[in-house]
Amino acid sequence: MPRSTSSANVLYKLEIFADDPKFEGFAFVDDETFDFMPKDIPTKGRNWTVPRLASQWTPQKVEGRVRPSNDYPCVDMTIPAFSRKAVDALKDMLEANGELLRLESKIGEYYAYNVTTVADVLDRDLSKIKWYSGGSLVANEIKKYVCHSERLKDLSIFRIIEKPSSTFVTQTFVDRVLQCNLQGFNFTKLWTEPGSKPRSTHGDRESDASPVADSTRNTVVILLPLQKNKPNSREKLQIDKIMDELDNILYNQSIDASETYFGSLEGNDTHNGMARLFISCPSADLLVEKLRTWIASLKWRDSISVLKRYGHYQDTKCREEQVTI
Repeated sequence: MPRSTSSANVLYKLEIFADDPKFEGFAFVDDETFDFMPKDIPTKGRNWTVPRLASQWTPQKVEGRVRPSNDYPCVDMTIPAFSRKAVDALKDMLEANGELLRLESKIGEYYAYNVTTVADVLDRDLSKIKWYSGGSLVANEIKKYVCHSERLKDLSIFRIIEKPSSTFVTQTFVDRVLQCNLQGFNFTKLWTEPGSKPRSTHGDRESDASPVADSTRNTVVILLPLQKNKPNSREKLQIDKIMDELDNILYNQSIDASETYFGSLEGNDTHNGMARLFISCPSADLLVEKLRTWIASLKWRDSISVLKRYGHYQDTKCREEQVTI
């Protein structure tokens, strides 16, 4: 097993790439029956504990457009979840600091993770903390993190007293993820021990563009003329069918970091007698060429056109180019 190469004490928040379609996550199929949050804060205060779930847990069904290359998809955006590959690489840290809980997925072998290690690492006097009203011990927002360096030395993955809903890691954990080339982990650096120089994380590498910006920097809009300002029932059915087909074309479950990612359907709306389908993508030019034959085969009442937008799908000022199919 690779060992950490850095002795720097650094605090990171572990998150997902929420805006990157390549790293979509899971959702529980059934209503969530297990609560990963502490219940005893009102009675125990700063000594709150994490509920243990393993003894009652049965594999929970999850669904979602998770690609097998994603080693950290999470469930419902907030509950940590790891692939089998990630569990094998991080097993010593994960087993020592929480519960691995099997998920039932058609994608592959994944585990939800209940972080049970709780650490008191913040210097509350030097940190800038906005508390919930009523004298709560839980922080609404931490604007500046300052840590007791010596308290981080033996930690890898944990919760902190002031933010029980978040997952935090140290440089030891980050180094292992990088060394094992695990995908989908988003580390936000919160505090670095003065005088130390930790190695870069995925988001800090100067040579790589941000994964979020890279995957959504262009937009392709498919324009479907309507008989009236709003789609009639027949047109609605046609639009739904087209969107399903487009979803299937774009979603390549087996894609990994080395393969071409073309884009992701973001949604649709109606504007000035047009139904508009929005696709975020790295390159509008490449995506239009990929879709050209399929678009030409669609049976629509009037001619379908395409708008290439060289900017994010919410950017109203980016350069545009219309293409007739």
